[in-house]
Amino acid sequence: EIQLTMLPQQYPTFPQNVRPEESAFQFVHRYEPAESVSGDFFSLTPISDTEVGVFICDVTGHGVRAALVTAMIRALGEELKPLARDPGGFLRKLNFDLCSILKNTGSPMLTTGFYAVADCQNGRLRFANAGHPKPLLVRRSLGVVEPLANGSGRSQPALGLFEDPPYLTSELTLTPGDFLMLFTDGLFEVQGQNEELYSQERLMLDVKSFLTHPPGILFDELLGVIRAFALNGEFDDDVCLVGMDYLGLPAAKT
Repeated sequence: EIQLTMLPQQYPTFPQNVRPEESAFQFVHRYEPAESVSGDFFSLTPISDTEVGVFICDVTGHGVRAALVTAMIRALGEELKPLARDPGGFLRKLNFDLCSILKNTGSPMLTTGFYAVADCQNGRLRFANAGHPKPLLVRRSLGVVEPLANGSGRSQPALGLFEDPPYLTSELTLTPGDFLMLFTDGLFEVQGQNEELYSQERLMLDVKSFLTHPPGILFDELLGVIRAFALNGEFDDDVCLVGMDYLGLPAAKT
């Protein structure tokens, strides 16, 4: 119960004073711990009337030890609000703080993380990735699902491994109708019949088959497909899914 209260209790709207169905950004999530507590965490932080910060992370393992680290990450994230507009700087400082706290534990607590800042005024999306599975960008108008890769094309290290790695901020432009899907690796690291693994490539194909569905239904159908694939019909690891629908700013009232 305590861990669930650390997750967003309601979704922010953009602009702040509009009804949820009129918001330029609309959010959905699914959160399924493998045990009573989870090493997965996400946050949605309004930065201004048009900007939102979206963060997701996955601490190695699951259970109490991983859950305690997610609690620390949440607290550290609150202190990093001055860096909220700078994805690379945000992850760099979070990594430094995590290393400082965990260096005396005797064993590293590897944490993957992804942080993005989206502006509904111009569709600008800036993001940085610390060893996390690449989010999927669903371009509904084009019928395309593509992984969100770093601008350099190279992966960057997970949090908590090195004291001061550079984290590159990449950028692209969203168009109304685009859907950004963030997730932890528990979603696709699932074993099926004959030791076959549910791959990221298969995930992209399944997301594409549900491309026209509303985000909440897309997530539920996707989870159902993967459960049906799984040997025991369940996920072995924590699963967190976070979706951001970009609808564009509502038309100004005359």
